[in-house]
Amino acid sequence: MDIKGKIKGFIEDSKRILTISKKPTKEEFFAMLKATGIGIIIIGVIGYIISLVFNFLIFPIQ
Repeated sequence: MDIKGKIKGFIEDSKRILTISKKPTKEEFFAMLKATGIGIIIIGVIGYIISLVFNFLIFPIQ
């Protein structure tokens, strides 16, 4: 497939996605916001625990 055909296919796929997509409702938005926030907090806690392990168990202060 040549470049022109790839670009045309991409544009057609993009149009299809835009026609079936919709703006989320308020409830959907807040559900995504909660899930994202919880994920960020969990990743932060895991990073903090790893930092504590490295600082106090593996490389203790002398």
